[in-house]
Amino acid sequence: MTIEKGQPWGTEGFAPHDLMLARDEEAAARAVSRGTRHVALRRGELVSALGLGGNKHVLRVGDSCRLLPFDAYEVTVRRRGWSESTIAVSTVLIGTWRQPTWWFTAGGFVGSLNAAPNSHPNDGRADALEWSRVSVREMLAIRRRMHLGDHLPHPALHTTRGSTINWQSTHGTRPVTIDGRRWGRADHVSITVRPDAFVLCTPN
Repeated sequence: MTIEKGQPWGTEGFAPHDLMLARDEEAAARAVSRGTRHVALRRGELVSALGLGGNKHVLRVGDSCRLLPFDAYEVTVRRRGWSESTIAVSTVLIGTWRQPTWWFTAGGFVGSLNAAPNSHPNDGRADALEWSRVSVREMLAIRRRMHLGDHLPHPALHTTRGSTINWQSTHGTRPVTIDGRRWGRADHVSITVRPDAFVLCTPN
């Protein structure tokens, strides 16, 4: 069941026998797409979102842990009649680091930036941030504010939220990166939430 505002999230328990230890979010997404139910993450934006970046404990089967239900996301990438779908657990980034176009983030973080401070990885919704064209100086100023999560509202940033969200290019194809993996270029991307798709196990 997706989390509701004001309600506790997750339960205390023990790492189950089917726990899969993923080195990063790309590996976690592959595991979830194969039907893996319980995942532990070594690093990534979701780790940052949970405030676990400094926790170096490697979770093992039977260890005491917190069991957090997480949504996953079906991502369809299209380009001139070609399309491909995959599963993501954390981020879909369109554009480049120097010229960002559209950022989807499950837990709010893109790298160390708190890009979508109101997002939650188990609320049944997807959150995206669309960038207008800005100068390099203005982009750097926005990113400085993103470290604190106080960059919104901003005239150069447009937010979108829903169970399904879409990006459509008006200026040709743009590069796409999904959970840290480059997926080539696209002119249309759609993201649909798969609620409660897996359980993230985190050390106590």
